[in-house]
Amino acid sequence: MLFVVVCSCAPAPDPGPVKRQMFGLIEKFDRWDNNGNGQLDATEVKEAEELSDYTAAEIIDFYDTGGNGRISLREAQDGMSRLKEAQKIADKMEESR
Repeated sequence: MLFVVVCSCAPAPDPGPVKRQMFGLIEKFDRWDNNGNGQLDATEVKEAEELSDYTAAEIIDFYDTGGNGRISLREAQDGMSRLKEAQKIADKMEESR
C-alpha cells in the first residue's frame, strides 16, 4: 500500500522537449483547423503568420511537402524534424529582406 501512495505522489516524468513540442503542435493544429478537415490552408495559418515574420504562403511552402497548398498533421510533424533546415531558410530570408 505504501508503494502506491509514494508512486501517486511522485511527479510525472518530463516527456522531453521534442515530445512537448509535438504536443504543442498537435494542440495548435487542432485549434487552427477551423473546418476540421485535418489540413491547414492559408486562411487557417493566419494566426501563425501573425505570430511569426513569415507569410502564410512561406509557412505552407515549407511544410507542404505534398504540394497541395495545405499542411496535414503528418507534414507538420515532419516539419518539426526539419528544424535545422527551417533555421537555414529563415536565415536566408532574413538576409534578403
